[in-house]
Amino acid sequence: MQLLVFSPQVTPRIKYIFNFVFREVLRCDFDFTSVANQFKEYAGPKFSYAENSLGSELFFKAHGLLSKNNIEKQDIAFTDFGTERVPFAVESSVLPFDIFAASFYFISRYEEYLPYTADEHLRFPAEASLQYELGLLKTPVIDQWSIILKNLLHSKLPNLHFGSRKFEFIPTIDIDRAYHFKSSGIIKNTARLIRAIAKADTERLSNIINTGLGKRKDPFDTYAFLHQIHEKYGLTPIFFFLLSHKGDTAHDVNIHPNDELLKTLIRDTEKIAKIGIHPSYASNNNTIKLREEKALLDTLLDKNIDISRQHYLKLHLPKTYLQLIKAGINHDYTMGYASQVGFRAGTCTPFFWYDLQLEKQSHLKVHPFAVMDATLLKYLKLQPNQATMLINELVESVKMVDGTFHSLWHNESISETGNWKGWKEVYEQMMALSIFS
Repeated sequence: MQLLVFSPQVTPRIKYIFNFVFREVLRCDFDFTSVANQFKEYAGPKFSYAENSLGSELFFKAHGLLSKNNIEKQDIAFTDFGTERVPFAVESSVLPFDIFAASFYFISRYEEYLPYTADEHLRFPAEASLQYELGLLKTPVIDQWSIILKNLLHSKLPNLHFGSRKFEFIPTIDIDRAYHFKSSGIIKNTARLIRAIAKADTERLSNIINTGLGKRKDPFDTYAFLHQIHEKYGLTPIFFFLLSHKGDTAHDVNIHPNDELLKTLIRDTEKIAKIGIHPSYASNNNTIKLREEKALLDTLLDKNIDISRQHYLKLHLPKTYLQLIKAGINHDYTMGYASQVGFRAGTCTPFFWYDLQLEKQSHLKVHPFAVMDATLLKYLKLQPNQATMLINELVESVKMVDGTFHSLWHNESISETGNWKGWKEVYEQMMALSIFS
């Protein structure tokens, strides 16, 4: 039978988080009522979500966050729940915390609308998040809490039906620099050659010369390997291409978007993978530039590309998402941190972005990722074997909730050159984890 939830008022926030928890994660149909008598007379599975119970029903006490329509710093009380420290503690409730308020706070990225000290790229730092403070960042806590809620409801409401879902692994690749030396031009490669000689960097010197002479593949030309490994494990990857003109910023260093080599690479990749736009660093504050870059990709592939990931993960809420929506993007894969692995929105399940300023659900679907190569090497300073262990921990946490695991890698990270020696094997082992066990 259908679940009935009593709430004195069904606000946009309540409707949004209940839809996510029950329909997206638990695959359970439900309905709301604000009429006490209708709720009391209902013979099927039911519970109330309010400040006070109606009687002896199954009761989840509401903290109050979801009944509001403003954005303000929250006075959050904490409590212990199993081995975790959780926010939005409540009393006289079937659970010691408001699972719905806590889930909404995380998934809406409420704290990112409040004042914070940004990092060098003006991003919200992982270390400033409540999940990081509570030690919850490495687990998809909303999905875990939802499973606990499911088990609780099963024990109290045995007639309630839940659907099922399956673990999915989706590898994503950012192409910041399609090639290291090819298509860079004589002047740029000559400058690289001089620097390599000055530093006595024999490996780099060899790569520049042999790539230029056609005796060796460009170090960043790892596409054949990527296609082979994805095919081996039956995975459908997504490639995000940076299409920014040289010189826009020091952070946008891909070869020219009109370079025939790059165009051919994109067309060939599109035959075996999904393609998305990788909006440049410079486009983050320039909606016109964002549209121009997307138009280049649309024209090249003769189709509307509606998926994206921000270069350098430059996500500023709500501005970035509003710009993407205006540019025609329907799916974004930026939700994750650069300095820490884990689940920025508290979930491994794709979700529709909730616009806190307009207090409504948007049509932009957010696909959170759990781990990025640069995070492991450059921020956490891990060795390849340590990185593999951490990745395994993250994958297992997603498998436990039958969720979706997104990884973020770069073509250069498996080049086996420079600091990336040994990381090709890390990627291979991560792909092997896609097999459900």
